[in-house]
Amino acid sequence: MPVTLNAIGIQSVDLTLAESVEVSRKVETKPLIDKDGRFADGKAFDPTGDFSIKGRGDLPAGVTVGTDGGLAVAGISGGVTLITSVKEGQKNDDWNTWECSGQHWPGAS
Repeated sequence: MPVTLNAIGIQSVDLTLAESVEVSRKVETKPLIDKDGRFADGKAFDPTGDFSIKGRGDLPAGVTVGTDGGLAVAGISGGVTLITSVKEGQKNDDWNTWECSGQHWPGAS
């Protein structure tokens, strides 16, 4: 049974012109039931996280698919971070736009 916690809004992110940051954390839970059918114990395991960052201006240096992009996002540290998607947009009458999203596994090495 996965449990998800969401944090939405600009967190402590080390990127210029970031407009939004969304971070969600998930953890699997496995309750143990005793012989009388009551919850006896529970264990949380396999924590993971997903993130999405949107901004304007030039795509930050180092943000490429298959890397951690050098991102510094509050709540995402240690383990392994992988950027899975990068999008860029251009218009004649507005700033360039960019988005990146990925996953984080704090227990991985």
